[in-house]
Amino acid sequence: MAFGRGGVRSERRKRARTALKGPVILCWTDERGQDNYGSGRCVNITESGCSIELPDALPLRANVSLRLPELDISAFASVRHVTRKGMKFHIGLEFSQPVRLPLADGELAEEVQA
Repeated sequence: MAFGRGGVRSERRKRARTALKGPVILCWTDERGQDNYGSGRCVNITESGCSIELPDALPLRANVSLRLPELDISAFASVRHVTRKGMKFHIGLEFSQPVRLPLADGELAEEVQA
C-alpha cells in the first residue's frame, strides 16, 4: 500500500491491474555475478509491470528476464518492491518497455481494484 503526504493512499499506476494466475519463469544475476533461475506465479499484470509470488526474495533493483508462457510474453524488468507474505514473497516488477497484453476472447478481462 502506497501512502502520500498526510497518510492518504496514492496510486501511481497509469493503467489498471488485471488479475492473472499463471506461471512465471525468471532469470537474474546476483551481486556475485552468478546466474539464478526461479519460477513462481503471476498475480496481476499491466502493460508496464506485474506482481508475482515466489518462494524466495529477489534483490531490490535487480534486473530480471521473465517469461509468462500462458501469454507468450518475454520481457526484461526491474525489481521495484519485495514484501514477505506468509511463506512467500510478493514481488513487484517494472518492465523495461511496455508489453502488449493479449485481450482477445475475454483473456485478461478482469481488472483488479487497487
